[in-house]
Amino acid sequence: MAGLLSRFRSVFRSGNSSPTITDGIEVVQPSTFSILTTQYGFYETILGNIDDNKPLTVPQKLVLSVVEKALSEKAKRIKAVPRLPSIIPKLLQSLRDPKSSANDYVKIINKDPALSTAVLKLANSVYFNPTAKKVNSIEMAVVKLGIDGLRSVLSAAVLQPVIQRKSYYYSEFGHKLWQHSLCCAVACEIIAKHRGLEPFKGYLLGLVHDIGKITIFSELSSQLELNKGSEQPGYAAFAPLMQSSSETLSHTIAMDWGLPEEICTALQQQINLTAGQYVGPYAHVLYQANMACEIYAITKHDEQQQTAAEQALTDMALPGDLFKHLDSINIEL
Repeated sequence: MAGLLSRFRSVFRSGNSSPTITDGIEVVQPSTFSILTTQYGFYETILGNIDDNKPLTVPQKLVLSVVEKALSEKAKRIKAVPRLPSIIPKLLQSLRDPKSSANDYVKIINKDPALSTAVLKLANSVYFNPTAKKVNSIEMAVVKLGIDGLRSVLSAAVLQPVIQRKSYYYSEFGHKLWQHSLCCAVACEIIAKHRGLEPFKGYLLGLVHDIGKITIFSELSSQLELNKGSEQPGYAAFAPLMQSSSETLSHTIAMDWGLPEEICTALQQQINLTAGQYVGPYAHVLYQANMACEIYAITKHDEQQQTAAEQALTDMALPGDLFKHLDSINIEL
């Protein structure tokens, strides 16, 4: 275990640090969980037992090298990453447009049966529809959710297939990462409201913050399947590259997609993030939301750690009912 933690420390401290922000907000770890141990625990929840660490074969090492190089080159990276759904820029633009109308989105949604189905499913989830009154149409969803709620539901509906991708290995990885991304989006939205920031930008930031992880995982899965030998790839074939590169790749993809500066900067400031650094307001929201959601994923089936998890919320001055909001998301996911 000590050796594994040592490898984690070397991974997370490698590379260039994000820029120092002298007038930002200090990153403070809760008393019950450190950044490092939380990241360690979260990877274990989505990839299984970290101690089951099969050594890499020569072909697997070659695949890792090829994927890392390909994702660093824009032309190849663009082929690996789905395009940003066209509705997202429209939703962001609507924040600045007082004439924006929910009816404009209704027309777009109703033209796409798959999108309509996804929106209605989310609109009827416990989190978005706590009264459990059935929402049967997009028009009813607009009345129920309002323009702000519709932005969130629509963003989640179009980004879900981008994040929840299937693979030959670790079949639950995409689903678990989607669960985490949606939880992080909701947590970012809640925290942003409390801090006087734009809630939808926080929500979108939470949705896309792990786009680097799923991209690396999907590319590795595809290439390992194409070049598979007799050895089934284990944890070591996937985790190290995600650990060392996913935050940087998430920022790069956000830049490729042309997302707003606040979102790109917040993602950049997650790279090699450590306690004591100073970051901007949206970066701090993402740090706390991601930390809370990783703690939630680690502890939700472990009653002995519930007190420690609740203490972490208190230490970060987060709403005491945050985990209840996350429970309401996960009921139907």
